[in-house]
Amino acid sequence: MLDLVVRRRDIEREDPPAGAFREVAYARGLVPAFLTRSLGTFCVDTPDRVYSLTYDDGPDPRTTPGVLDALARHGATATFFVLSEPARRHPEIVRRIVAEGHELALHGKDHTSLLTMDDDVAVATIREARDVVEEVAGTAVRLYRPPYGEHTWGQARGVRRLGLELTIWSGDAFDWVHDDEEAVAARALSSVFPGAILLLHDTRADPETLGPGERLPEFDRADVLDRILTATRAQGYAEATTGALTTRYRRVRSLARERMARR
Repeated sequence: MLDLVVRRRDIEREDPPAGAFREVAYARGLVPAFLTRSLGTFCVDTPDRVYSLTYDDGPDPRTTPGVLDALARHGATATFFVLSEPARRHPEIVRRIVAEGHELALHGKDHTSLLTMDDDVAVATIREARDVVEEVAGTAVRLYRPPYGEHTWGQARGVRRLGLELTIWSGDAFDWVHDDEEAVAARALSSVFPGAILLLHDTRADPETLGPGERLPEFDRADVLDRILTATRAQGYAEATTGALTTRYRRVRSLARERMARR
């Protein structure tokens, strides 16, 4: 099954063509797979009301357990893109993620942008981080999301050589600064569509980058998740891990993000 390569604006518009991304894809989806494999997966192409909840930056003993509790209350699954340094410090949370049926994925060693590193250094750092997370968890990881969604073409090829699937996101809740729970959930819900990969955070791993007038998040992340799951299920949506989503449906790929407000 060939992946679809599209422009980012087609993924990020208000009405993404869910189930019909082939209509806006380059060459109508006939791009050879060897040319697409180093591009990030942003979502999948399906009309089915299914999407993926993903969490970045943890584990954090102050906030991740509450998110896991909320997922358990709803019987939902998510994909956790963890950092190896906090994973090493909090192995019990990593093991709980796996034990409760969630997907464990890699976000790197820490939240340093890959664009600050030479390609070889970046790939070596990713390899070392993967080894730490797999040792802590006792299970393999196959998905990798770079901090801020940033990477070079050479780094993307290196990620592929490591056997990792470069995974970005199609929409997010802008939950790395403080806001009330209703507003954060509303932003998340506006980004849900059939096949979406939704970016959330169970903590903020780069507080040193806080901008002028911004506050670190103090809202209840479990409450936000309760609101998201209650609303999406009322709309007939189901959740799937990112790995399950990309196995069942055609991947929609695009170029790396270039963001002014980096996350």
